[in-house]
Amino acid sequence: MISVTRIVRLGMKVARWAEPHVKEWHRKRHFNRVEGQRHLDCRNWSEAEKHLTLALAERRHSNKRRCELLLNLEHAQRRQKKLAEAEQSALAALDAAAQARSRLLRARAQDALVDIQLEQDRYPEATQSLVDVLNSEHADPKPDGARVAKSYRKLGTAYLKSGYTAEAMEAFRQAAELSEQVFGGGHSDTALSFAELGMLHRQHGNHVEAQRSLRRALEIHREASGLDSHEATQGLYHLAASLEESGDLDGAAGEFERLLGLRARQVGVNPVENAETEVRLAGLYLKSGRTAPARELLHHAVSVLERKGGQPLAQALDVLAFAEEQSGRPDEAKRWREVASNLVNASGA
Repeated sequence: MISVTRIVRLGMKVARWAEPHVKEWHRKRHFNRVEGQRHLDCRNWSEAEKHLTLALAERRHSNKRRCELLLNLEHAQRRQKKLAEAEQSALAALDAAAQARSRLLRARAQDALVDIQLEQDRYPEATQSLVDVLNSEHADPKPDGARVAKSYRKLGTAYLKSGYTAEAMEAFRQAAELSEQVFGGGHSDTALSFAELGMLHRQHGNHVEAQRSLRRALEIHREASGLDSHEATQGLYHLAASLEESGDLDGAAGEFERLLGLRARQVGVNPVENAETEVRLAGLYLKSGRTAPARELLHHAVSVLERKGGQPLAQALDVLAFAEEQSGRPDEAKRWREVASNLVNASGA
């Protein structure tokens, strides 16, 4: 009869022998799923798609696991602009989420479909999808506040692209208020919602509301991560433009100066957009009699814009002609106006 001690020792020996084999079996069994997630985290979208597709095909998964794999696959495909494939993955994920009876996974699949519809410019469909999402959340005893706030932002975009301005403004207003409640006053989502609302007010000449919302957005950006982000500088541009359009020329010039200073520290700034901002600031300088700094800005802007030509360059040359006129150089002014006129005629404008 084998003693208990020997049985225990034999068991330990078998366990030590089996451990590496079990680990290797587990590694092979989950290789594609793990690799897919790793590549997704590293933003290697094509590799992530390959491994996730293999993981889905290699065996049966629980509905929950299948849904998670499909949502990751959809993300990898959408990042590669494979929107038709991404939509099929999202629809399959929605079906798997329903079978898993997971509210969270169902919400993720619905949100993925909305994002695809927006990227495909299918705004009526996106609007209906978002209305369905919001109705569902509002009917729930414990609605997901973060999801509701983000859905209102997306709904504002869908309405705006469809030409429903009043509805877009209301959606952005709701998004801003809810974002502040849910995320807090210092969150980037709150800043983006206020910025979108401010830009929309500016487009429709509601400058008091535009400036209030845009200043609130900039305040949040400043507290959260500084003003160096693209979103912050875009909001600053709209604030400066709103100030100019409402007659506060000194205030506008100050904000355009701040914007150019921030862009000088940023990487990947669009040089044409920056040059157009310089032209706008130069125009403000000329209105206040500051001819020398205006000419300096304009010469730099023209050197950038002449690579592209067209209407932006013609506009810059017109402003430069006015600057030369203010400086007592009528012949130079005449020459620049002729060049600008030739550009306009050549473009057929």
